[in-house]
Amino acid sequence: MSELKCEIVRDGHRGSEMLADVKDVRGKIHSIRVERAFLTDLGNDQFSLPMAIVAEDRAREMFLVEFDHEPETGQNRIWVYSSQMTEMPIGASP
Repeated sequence: MSELKCEIVRDGHRGSEMLADVKDVRGKIHSIRVERAFLTDLGNDQFSLPMAIVAEDRAREMFLVEFDHEPETGQNRIWVYSSQMTEMPIGASP
C-alpha cells in the first residue's frame, strides 16, 4: 500500500476521527475526514494516509492518487509529487 504524507492532521468532530490535509502538485490543500486508526503515525507529529495510485508520470515524478472517500474539496483524485509518498508501489520510480 502506498501512503501520502499529510501536511496537517487535527482532531475531527468525534474522538475517533481526524481531519487530514494533503497537498496536490498545484499547492491546493485537500481535507479528508478519516478514522484515527486509518492514519500511519510517522513520529514527530507527522502522519501519512493510505492512497490508491491510479497513474504515474515518470517524467515529472508525479502520481495520480485516489482518496478512499470524497474529501471536502470534492476531488476524488489528485496529482502529487513522488517525494510526498512514504511508500512507493512496486515498479515505481522515485
